[in-house]
Amino acid sequence: MLFCIVIASTFFNIFLLNFVNCDGIFYLQRVPSSCVQTTVTMTEDNTTTTNCFIFSWQQIADLTTIYTTYQDPTTNQTFYARIAALTVLGTIDNHDLDYHCPPSGYNGVAPGCSTPNNTHLVVLHINALDNKLYSINVILSGTPFPSLSSLVNNQPPFGTARHVFDGGISSQSTGYLKICKRNSSTQCPNTNTSAHALPYPLPSNTGYGIFGIKMYNFVTNSVWIMDDVNQILICTAGTTYYYFNSTGFFIYDYSSNTCTWSPACNYQCEVYNYNSRFLDYAGEWVITKKWGVGDVKPVAAQAWIGNAIDAAGIFPVILYTDNATGHYIGLDKLDPIPMSNMGASYWYTAHDDTIVGESVLKYHPNVVDVGCVSQLSDWTGPISDGEMIMTSKDIRLILWATFFLYFFVA
Repeated sequence: MLFCIVIASTFFNIFLLNFVNCDGIFYLQRVPSSCVQTTVTMTEDNTTTTNCFIFSWQQIADLTTIYTTYQDPTTNQTFYARIAALTVLGTIDNHDLDYHCPPSGYNGVAPGCSTPNNTHLVVLHINALDNKLYSINVILSGTPFPSLSSLVNNQPPFGTARHVFDGGISSQSTGYLKICKRNSSTQCPNTNTSAHALPYPLPSNTGYGIFGIKMYNFVTNSVWIMDDVNQILICTAGTTYYYFNSTGFFIYDYSSNTCTWSPACNYQCEVYNYNSRFLDYAGEWVITKKWGVGDVKPVAAQAWIGNAIDAAGIFPVILYTDNATGHYIGLDKLDPIPMSNMGASYWYTAHDDTIVGESVLKYHPNVVDVGCVSQLSDWTGPISDGEMIMTSKDIRLILWATFFLYFFVA
């Protein structure tokens, strides 16, 4: 059992010092040999020492944003998943967790990304009842950014590192959180990284929900319609529409009435890079609240933390899939620059199986409506019909139809 001990004295209180010694563990989720026991100290001294990470409590208090609140079904405890870009000093066993922007052009990423030195992009798990910090996920950037064709599921350099504090650490407003290596360990739960894998590709699905940016208190509607058989996808964020096919994508902006074609990222680039090459399994979360959504019906989701690589380039995320269906149901996006309200969020409150060869064609506005092409087939190409997918709703309808025909028609 990991534990924390609070040590206070009159002398320390005079100088507003409050030390907390806590045992914990630290590891890179994809590197079993990285597991170490740690000692955590709360201190006013931010001097770096060998095999230590130093966080600023004030920055943690000032620079964390909550898009998602979830319940851990194994403990029934509720946590805030707070995302932040924090200045963190030091290394453990020479593991540098600083987030580095990818080079311009990496999988289509546009120029302009910048990250300050010593910046960690993190997810802080704060208990909603006692306000204690129980764990930290640190998102690894993927340096030295190998070619996408050489990447293997659940292998470095992408993924996450984790700090775990079983006893929890009371949140502070000042001072520093110092996490230092104590001994190597075998306690870390990363021995079977392939036990969980994102569905590949994601199941064809349709979602209706919101896109929101907390910094601007901005919430708008969003749609996701994915047809994997035909390699076409529609994704929207308010008045901006993205239409992907097998060769590239259109961006349509309603406010300027402009449609632009880009071959930089096609359907597979947008969808197939949401996989276990870039994202680590973070557990089953029962989502109970989403910022920007008035009333969330609790949904059991699998959470994945790491990087998304799509038409927007490469960026750190928490991505969610429905625990029962595997459907993509949203993501929370982090920004590389420290700010008080960072990131953005997609969340689909209604989602179901896409009807292959039909759902995308029936959606409006389509590429013809907005003037990107003169006829739909110029964008979709030949359309294939999907196999009928039998759902519980279908079965109920069939049973009712059979009952009706037997008793009222026969």
